[in-house]
Amino acid sequence: MHRYYSLIFYFSESTMVEGAAYSIARNITNGIILQVCDLQKVEAAKKEKKETNKKEKGNRRNEPTYFTMFAAEFLGTALLLFLGCMGCITQVDNPVPSHHMSALAFGFVILLIIQTFGHISGAHLNPAVTIAAVIHRMMNFQMAIAYIAGQFLGATLGFALLKALAPPDYVGDGFCMTLPHEKITSLQAVAIELVITTTLIVVICAVWDKRNAHNTDSTPIRFALVIVGISMAAGPLTGASMNTARTFGPALIYGNFKDQWIYWVAPNTAAVLGCGIYKYLFAISEEETNSEEVHLDEVKQDKC
Repeated sequence: MHRYYSLIFYFSESTMVEGAAYSIARNITNGIILQVCDLQKVEAAKKEKKETNKKEKGNRRNEPTYFTMFAAEFLGTALLLFLGCMGCITQVDNPVPSHHMSALAFGFVILLIIQTFGHISGAHLNPAVTIAAVIHRMMNFQMAIAYIAGQFLGATLGFALLKALAPPDYVGDGFCMTLPHEKITSLQAVAIELVITTTLIVVICAVWDKRNAHNTDSTPIRFALVIVGISMAAGPLTGASMNTARTFGPALIYGNFKDQWIYWVAPNTAAVLGCGIYKYLFAISEEETNSEEVHLDEVKQDKC
């Protein structure tokens, strides 16, 4: 009997020892796995933090300065008036070309400017476009001031340079000024400028729309053709300014501010109107945009 109980105790003790050994081995293995997983997570977190800091430093380094934006808008608007108005000189041709030629000239000059400065400042060239950007919260008020200052100064000096270099007979009084046609009233001129500038702002809002981000490869030429089309239609009636700075430059150089209030009121009012139309009729909210995106964080699984 004593041997029998001894045998049972021996097997029980062996089983317990084996179980304890298995348990210890499993805990050691799990501990190693957990440590490896923890190390992987720590390393991944460090790498992610390092990349984030590097990206933030790069973004801060690449952030454009106010002077850079001012310079881009200044040079762009100066070229707009210098080359665009040069395309309006008609005395060198016989017979005299129609107003369609000046519309084409301005359109292709805008193409050139957008291709050159579009990736720097967006090539606004127009206070109404800058006002629209502020409304869309794409820039702050201080940056907008730098843009608008560059636009007005560039338009004035660009036209002054053209007037200084071109033959006086070609750039006489009233050359390249935007004035209402004598057969339309001031109210009609305001309405025309309001409609065409609102159309322009709606087009710009569509370009800024995130849903249109994949269609930016030919933006310069498409935008140039938009300007050409509007200028061909409305040019004979109001000059198709759509741009207070563009109108201000020649008016200041010639000292002729007749009916200039039209080109201050209509385009800048259109900036607000065009943004409102696009925002409340066609734009989608950030929540809807985010809900359509698939985030990896929502579907990935932690294998550890």
